[in-house]
Amino acid sequence: MSTPSRSELRVVIFTDVDARVVPAMHQLLTSNGHKLVGVVTGPGPKSRRSEAYLDIVRATPPGIDVIVTAHPQRLATMLRPFNADLFWVFGFMRVLPDDVINLPRLGTINTHGGVLPRYRGPHPPGWCFRNDEGVLGWTVHRMTSVVDGGPTLAQGTVPYGDDDDFESMAPRWIGIVPGLIQRALQRVAAGDPGDPQDESQAGYAGFFEPEWREIDWSKPARHIHNQVRSWYGTRGVPRGAYADVDDIRCLILKTQLVSGALVTGGLPGSVITRDSETILIQAGDGPLRILKWQAVDGA
Repeated sequence: MSTPSRSELRVVIFTDVDARVVPAMHQLLTSNGHKLVGVVTGPGPKSRRSEAYLDIVRATPPGIDVIVTAHPQRLATMLRPFNADLFWVFGFMRVLPDDVINLPRLGTINTHGGVLPRYRGPHPPGWCFRNDEGVLGWTVHRMTSVVDGGPTLAQGTVPYGDDDDFESMAPRWIGIVPGLIQRALQRVAAGDPGDPQDESQAGYAGFFEPEWREIDWSKPARHIHNQVRSWYGTRGVPRGAYADVDDIRCLILKTQLVSGALVTGGLPGSVITRDSETILIQAGDGPLRILKWQAVDGA
């Protein structure tokens, strides 16, 4: 068996979210002279079970070993024979123990779907919409025992507008990832430790509280618009926010701000106009257009 050159990195990928990750990373690593030697996936924690790992197994190219596990505490033992130079995490719903993070020669890298350190945690895109941030971002960073707290290797953002939601933004948001991974990969291969995060700017983008899913029509239209698009549907959390429309319980999936709208004098929550495709409803400071919705519980 031939011995790989020092410049060729043996990489293991951790993912349990999207089957497209493995073939994309395999192609990127190969094109940069590196080798994907293993994939780690699984059903996720009990609170967020997913069957995406089945598609991940099917999407893994022949000749690459796959570990499917719900026990991350056993991973160090299972991974040691891979003799990997680098672990790369891309959407993995379990916290890796230190003995796994520190196992490979060059450490473990995470591709995080938010700008660090402001948006640590599992739900950055939702909080970006909730906070009316105006951009979605990614950070590639070294993993440490502090979740999402290690030195950064690459970072990028893409702007969004008032008419955007996660569905419209996803291709552009994901589109900047390959360039960030390539930049980070070059820094890792060169032995670059990365840039320390500023702890004074650290924040946490956790899953939303249940109350945030209930629309209050007395709030400003922009507040409600951001609330609806913050519930974009991911990792077992359904899309949309709840509200009553004409006394019918609805799941509101997409809204649109009305340019130059003024207060109509109607009570918040009252329907101004409606047709088969849209509903114009009174919010606290003016109308808001509902573009997609569905009745709940057969109402």
